[in-house]
Amino acid sequence: MDRLTNIFLIFASLWIAVQAVGLIFFYDLFDVPYFAINLDSEILNEFRHRTVMPAFYITLLYFVVRYFSGRNPTSPIWPIFVAYSAWTITLFISFFTIGIHTINVTFFIITIIGIILVRRAHNKRKNEIF
Repeated sequence: MDRLTNIFLIFASLWIAVQAVGLIFFYDLFDVPYFAINLDSEILNEFRHRTVMPAFYITLLYFVVRYFSGRNPTSPIWPIFVAYSAWTITLFISFFTIGIHTINVTFFIITIIGIILVRRAHNKRKNEIF
């Protein structure tokens, strides 16, 4: 299972890196920033604004609250778990706000798998620290 977690995190990191570089430097040439088939660019923009952006802000808010409460993450992978959790919440809400599309379902399934794998890795790392 550890190997599956590592493989998942490697692929997730590569995908995130490609998205980051593509959206920062090649935004005009990066027509479909998510692997979406037969989706209008307006639906993709709405998807991004209703899921990715709120997940980013929820993640930041979580860590600001943790800072003010004086608690630190218990493992190095905890921030990844929080980001996946926030994105899963916003993806679930998007089923009701923008409807069910291939992109919603695909990313929802991927993030659920990611949450399971990353949470397991967090529990293992947390036990190694203490």
